[in-house]
Amino acid sequence: METWRLIEDGACSGLLNMATDRAILTACGEGKAQPTLRLYGWTEPTLTVGYAQNSDRDVDLTRCLALGIPVVQRPTGGRALLHDRELTYSLVAPIPHPKFPANLRDAFRTVSEALVLSLAKLGVQNAEMTKPERASIKERSPSCFSTLNHHEITVNNKKLIGSAQRRTSHSFLQQGSLWIDCDRERMNSLFQFDTLEGRENNLEILRHSTVSLNELFAGKVGYEEAAQAFQMGFQNTFPVQWQHGNLSPYEVELRDRFLERAADESGAVGCNHLNQEKNADKL
Repeated sequence: METWRLIEDGACSGLLNMATDRAILTACGEGKAQPTLRLYGWTEPTLTVGYAQNSDRDVDLTRCLALGIPVVQRPTGGRALLHDRELTYSLVAPIPHPKFPANLRDAFRTVSEALVLSLAKLGVQNAEMTKPERASIKERSPSCFSTLNHHEITVNNKKLIGSAQRRTSHSFLQQGSLWIDCDRERMNSLFQFDTLEGRENNLEILRHSTVSLNELFAGKVGYEEAAQAFQMGFQNTFPVQWQHGNLSPYEVELRDRFLERAADESGAVGCNHLNQEKNADKL
């Protein structure tokens, strides 16, 4: 039976989180790491932007600096997201792999099945994947949670988990965020909009089309409980030999190399570009 690795890192900095995920993706693509589920949090509020997103256009970097919020570029696609009180998952697997369809959308759906089961373990019985006919983008927004893509997770038509994927020639990485709590007003204030009306419209979308776990459960869910449910959900969806583990020495070397590169590329406003390659895919 194939062995998959589970890494539980707890809270880390944004730079460390993104460099770690990228290191696992690289090692897996080189055949030096097995499929890996990583669960982690954030030591401080951090804004991540998608690998191809224009942060100068979409993010108010001056406000982020004033609030002490680091801005970090993800190795996956998608739009900007403020990470704070949440559980973040990343799943890395080689391509091709018998448990994942060859195309991006169906592979995304397979991971989303694990997310729905994870939420069921947590007590969220009405979570569902967005259907292709329902997935839509109402207007251009810099915010991840203001839009719905195929097979993302909603509860009562409100987005609860946002995810994005990167595919290289030999491996893929899917990252996603489960909101435990959220501050929509602060998040919305970090983005740039062409008009005040656009800012207000985006905030209304966040208010009416998103939900957090503690809004569903009246503040009764914490990180550890959510992480335990995700372990069970993924292990039940993918019945392989699961093994708790850490980064290999080679992955640590890769991670540190990516961290050093990020430090060299940091601008005065703290926007750290972890990944300049443009060979990823997004739903």
